[in-house]
Amino acid sequence: MTPVSIVRCKSYDPDAVDEAVRRATELLGGISRYVKKGDRVLLKPNLLSARKPEKRVTTDPEVVRAVAMMVIEAGGKPFIGDSPGIDSFKRVAVKSGMAGVAERLSIECVELRDPRPVGAIEGAEFKNLEIASQALEADVVINLPKLKAHCQMGLTLGVKNLFGTIVAQRKAEWHHMAGVDRDIFASLLLDIYRGVGPSLTIVDGVWGMEGNGPSNGIPRKLDMIAASEDCVALDMAVCSILRVPLSSFPLYRAARKRGIGETNLQGIEFRGDSPDSLSVKDFIVPELDSLNLLPGGFDWFTKRFLVSKPVQDDGRCVRCGQCAEICPVDAIEVGEKHFHMDYDRCIRCYCCQEICPQDAIRFRKGLLVRFLNRISR
Repeated sequence: MTPVSIVRCKSYDPDAVDEAVRRATELLGGISRYVKKGDRVLLKPNLLSARKPEKRVTTDPEVVRAVAMMVIEAGGKPFIGDSPGIDSFKRVAVKSGMAGVAERLSIECVELRDPRPVGAIEGAEFKNLEIASQALEADVVINLPKLKAHCQMGLTLGVKNLFGTIVAQRKAEWHHMAGVDRDIFASLLLDIYRGVGPSLTIVDGVWGMEGNGPSNGIPRKLDMIAASEDCVALDMAVCSILRVPLSSFPLYRAARKRGIGETNLQGIEFRGDSPDSLSVKDFIVPELDSLNLLPGGFDWFTKRFLVSKPVQDDGRCVRCGQCAEICPVDAIEVGEKHFHMDYDRCIRCYCCQEICPQDAIRFRKGLLVRFLNRISR
């Protein structure tokens, strides 16, 4: 049985977070199981963009502080690191509260910016992976994701959070190379997870985000801290608490196919508070449709008519150009008075929606989703 600890935590009050994080870790054997004296420990939060903690886009600084304190008590040397998708690292660190945590604890807060080849990963589907050297050289990696809905992958949890160890400019390249198939992208995420090899993952689910996450969704109070050594098992456990069907989760399908991690809920030993006591009945997850509906020669028809697509809300758009900057296939043109999206080039990665600071990228449901919605009523 693979242990996953679930602990109720009703607020980001420092004492409440300290107690919940410590209990979640002790249920797995305690921090000394993972950190030895002198270990250099990377704390990898979700630092997607420069948003305040109350926006629930980034891992809350109180969770990172609580974990850092445990590492210090164990004799380890923690440092905070991530590679934001856009915005300067310094701005993200300050806005998210991470710089403040680092200053108070006299630890480093660094940008993951030096890509290094991972080397051979047995059974890997993606070759030539390059991951930030700080993650590869750390003695221990503790993964600290934020619980959020995700318009491309359904949810961003433990495994997806490690995409942040890919240095910023390489993220767009991998989005492009993985193409339009969500299961293929999920498989890439699994290779990154195995390359980084986090010793422990602790999910910040005190407040999460539902709807059009990971940056423009709706904050949702969930009162939960969850932890496990097995990132895949942890993600499956959280899915079950949110009542998200595993079959609709691309990561589940990819991990089950490849035999990575524990994907069977019957093989998970829940420790701590009862999952039923924290169960969420109506958590809003984006509806995902597939681009692989017809043979390759009909991709143009699938993209144009069957699947959902990102659209600009002209009333909200301020022409900042961040969507065009992050687009991995250069499908967006932005000028002072014009905005154009080339849907033939668009691979539906939804990076534009993810990064838009004005929530000016929305979705137009494709015929497939509209049809499925109608017949499921």
